[in-house]
Amino acid sequence: MFAAALLIGATTARSGATPLNVSTAAVISYLHPVAFAAAPTGSKILVCMEDGTARIIDGKTHQTLKTLTKHLQPAYAAAWSADGLYVATGDETARIFIESPLSGAMIRQYRTHTKGIQKLSFNATRQYLISTGKDDQINIYDLSSPSTREARKILGKGANFYGASFNPTLPYTVSTGILGPGGRCYDCVSGRQTGFLVTQNDEGVFDVSYNPAGTRLVTAGKCGEADVFDARTLKKLGALKGHQDFIMYAAYSANGNFIATGSTDRTVKIWNANTFDKVVEMSNQSPVASPVCFTADGTTLATVNADGFLQLSTLTPTQAPAQTPAPVTNTKKSRRHRIAS
Repeated sequence: MFAAALLIGATTARSGATPLNVSTAAVISYLHPVAFAAAPTGSKILVCMEDGTARIIDGKTHQTLKTLTKHLQPAYAAAWSADGLYVATGDETARIFIESPLSGAMIRQYRTHTKGIQKLSFNATRQYLISTGKDDQINIYDLSSPSTREARKILGKGANFYGASFNPTLPYTVSTGILGPGGRCYDCVSGRQTGFLVTQNDEGVFDVSYNPAGTRLVTAGKCGEADVFDARTLKKLGALKGHQDFIMYAAYSANGNFIATGSTDRTVKIWNANTFDKVVEMSNQSPVASPVCFTADGTTLATVNADGFLQLSTLTPTQAPAQTPAPVTNTKKSRRHRIAS
């Protein structure tokens, strides 16, 4: 059973900020989420729970559509491929499951980290999956290979990687936070470092998220500030200021117009992605920081409330993209071209 919560209205930080209203549609008290991933289209969300279970839930109807393989421990990492055919979950025993969201069939399993999985991300072509481990390394899996080992790994060497994510339009570009000054960018084919994300301080970055166009990225800072960067030049464009404690999660809306951040200050804040103004503040959210997830159709935001329950909130107006970009074709030709360049 679920119980509807009270309305959470939009709070406009400054006149001129784009209006947005966020109202609670459902609080589902029997579900205790720890990770989310949105389907590339529609209103489906992959939800991983404290007890190790994972479900595909419709954000509009609030119904469970599919129950996936149960992990031995909580899966704090979740990802959904851009073509919609794979979902991945990674747990505290370092096990990674790749399954079909349609049939629920197991496709692949990996266990190549020595500690739990913190983040998972598919590249645009679904040839690669990257895992950020709590063992200070990023493992890169070539899904076109039958091997149960990683194709390569990137070692942090004391950097403590967090939140590594693929650029959604550049299939081999990876950005990651570190527990130090900002973040780093890598080429997943060579493992070569290609750039730095220079933040305001050296306290560290817990999460990295790209906008759907792959032109900008946001970092979730330990200092309570989220910084927005140009994804090509890596120049800092602005800062999202207002949280009173660590920001653990960040995510762009499907149209790229808004950014949601989840903090240990028990709030989720939503920001105008262009002006960097705060437009909504959601109180009574998880004290360990709520993960945040916009559905691809722009209708729903998933969070975790202060009691640890799944909260589904309706966005008004809907934040769907104007059009869905064509998926990047996974070809050997494109890979050869990228390696050669």
